[in-house]
Amino acid sequence: MLGTVTDEEQGDLSLLVDPDQPRRGRARHRRRRRLRTFIASVLAIAVIGGLLVGIFYGGRAILGSFGSIPDYAGAGSGSVKVRINQGDTSSDIATTLVKAGVVQSERAFRDAANANPDSLTIQPGLYQLRAKMQASLALGRLLDPASRLFDVVTIPEGFTVEQVLLALSQATGAPLESFRSAAAQVDQLGLPAYSGGELEGFLFPATYELDPEADPISILQTMVARFTAMAASVDLEARAAAIGKSPYDVLTVASMIQSESRVNGERGMIARVIYNRLSQGIPLGIDATTAYDLGKPGTELTTADFRIDSPYNTRLNKGLPPTPISNPGEASVEAALAPAPGPWTYYVLEDSAGHHFFTDSAAEFQAAKARCQAAGLGCG
Repeated sequence: MLGTVTDEEQGDLSLLVDPDQPRRGRARHRRRRRLRTFIASVLAIAVIGGLLVGIFYGGRAILGSFGSIPDYAGAGSGSVKVRINQGDTSSDIATTLVKAGVVQSERAFRDAANANPDSLTIQPGLYQLRAKMQASLALGRLLDPASRLFDVVTIPEGFTVEQVLLALSQATGAPLESFRSAAAQVDQLGLPAYSGGELEGFLFPATYELDPEADPISILQTMVARFTAMAASVDLEARAAAIGKSPYDVLTVASMIQSESRVNGERGMIARVIYNRLSQGIPLGIDATTAYDLGKPGTELTTADFRIDSPYNTRLNKGLPPTPISNPGEASVEAALAPAPGPWTYYVLEDSAGHHFFTDSAAEFQAAKARCQAAGLGCG
């Protein structure tokens, strides 16, 4: 049975209890906590170390990939034709070059283009390059005008449509009939509405660099577009209206000025003679219109030719011929829009250099014509 503990027994029990036991328990707890902290630190260091190693080697791999952009070495070999289109960016060109086998990678060409500001000046057209070229060298070829392929043709002022078509055929090697067929498709050539579907007068005379692969229709479209640009630059329609003429009539007058003049300073005077005769109801009497109708040089016209009843015979008929008789240049169009002031109604060749004598007197004209005939200048 239970009972009270005596003082003597209490003393004996105290011998069974270690007074340092709580301190030792706390110490063991601290040691275990330090061990866990140490292990966690070691694991953290291992993880961080692994990440650093991964970043290091991954970074090296990434940097390595930037340093090894696929690119051929050298100037390449063989011959490859490449077309650069209007508006192509360096990326577009890079894609074209890779597909053609000229450069090894788009990135190589883009980097070369980005490093060279002149790459922004690459012109559209057909180029002669090589296969497997170093990208920077391919860029250099595209910037070299000698690499661009084109046919050069110069159309003189005053050529007729038929003469223009022949010149284009000779320059391009395409059959003349292919150009004649294209010229007949007037609805596809971009002619202005006031042309009435007539091509004569609208093939602007200039020097053209023709794409070797261009078809006849596109070539004629280019020439008509050049005329349209010129007409806009001189404000043809508005200025024609200001002098009481249609733009087509002005172009017809310009074509006669072109065919009749060899001295630039006389264009405005010839224009004035034409307008004075029109306003006075006098036949123009311009032999170049008859020559155009018959398809022969003016120096070969005969008396019989001037008796032919044709709307182009301006000796017999008053007013303008039905169409322009050539393709005039800008100077002749400008003269037709701004004729020189003067009373003249006649002009006749005065010397072999192409100067004319101008007068409003029939008697003076006849005397000057006699001088022209005596000098063998071809005054009929």
